[in-house]
Amino acid sequence: MTVTEALAGLAPHLAAVASTQRGVFTGDQARQAGYSDSEIQRLRRLRGMPGRWWSIRRGVYVVKQWYDALSPAERHEVNVFALHLVLVEPAVHSHVSAAVELRLEMLDPDLDTLHVTRGDLRGSREEAGVHHHAAELPDGHVLRRGAQPDITTRARTAVDVARHTDRLEAAVAVCDSVLRDGVTPEELTEMMIRCRNWRGARMASRAVSMADGRAANPGESWSRVLLTAHGQAPTDLQTPFYDERGLIGYVDFYWEAEQTIGELDGKVKYRVAADAGPEEAAQAVVAEKLREDRLRATGLEVVRWGYGELYRPRLLMAKVAAARARGASRRRRAS
Repeated sequence: MTVTEALAGLAPHLAAVASTQRGVFTGDQARQAGYSDSEIQRLRRLRGMPGRWWSIRRGVYVVKQWYDALSPAERHEVNVFALHLVLVEPAVHSHVSAAVELRLEMLDPDLDTLHVTRGDLRGSREEAGVHHHAAELPDGHVLRRGAQPDITTRARTAVDVARHTDRLEAAVAVCDSVLRDGVTPEELTEMMIRCRNWRGARMASRAVSMADGRAANPGESWSRVLLTAHGQAPTDLQTPFYDERGLIGYVDFYWEAEQTIGELDGKVKYRVAADAGPEEAAQAVVAEKLREDRLRATGLEVVRWGYGELYRPRLLMAKVAAARARGASRRRRAS
């Protein structure tokens, strides 16, 4: 069900208003469109019915069937706008909420909590599913978006997310993401310096120093953090390799001395769409196998791992070390 289909059951005026508000609307807007209080309550009680209204914040509603079918990130965006409609204090949506708005890629974000930053608070607090952060908001740190919720800038958002996680890999992943999104390393470093005395700055500083926009996704960021922490830091990322047929492709990780490459498997790697059928998925796997055969034919050692292995770093490091040892041995024999 699309948002247009979900709103088709509303009065035309209310549907028009909700269509500009990501599908959400307030009780006051419903009354202005001609709904009585008793009608609103009746629509809220339509259990199991397609047209049932659902309150996602006090006095703010959505069509439940449509809302329930959204992804967690999509629901978070809808919840951000619902909060935007009822906030009375001056606030800017920030941290994970701003990252979702900016389409930044994060590693295992908590999407159940909304985040705003306020310059009028003396201390941070959490209430009604909203974390109110007390922090400065210079004009250069805020994107003013008219009818859309104001949010923190990309660099500020990355530093804020990095400051409020206890996982270095998550902090690095969001910093990698903003670099992929066009923020320069200098801009990110400058923002980090601006926030250096704030809570969590040490974690953010580590993440900014490790950030590399060549990481294609959070899984590669996580892999790089683990490899570096365990003495297996790669020489290069996204290195191109060629044979007599031309470009074979770009590899995730490369250890030059041992002529070894590392690849993180996943749907992105295999270019498989989320809704791909079995035949399309199988073709992608075959194509990746042929790509790997071409890489090996150039004399490279190849080691692959999946997301599940990132939770078992000791076994993963042993796997990488063994591949590098094979690569070094092959290189010695070739010379």
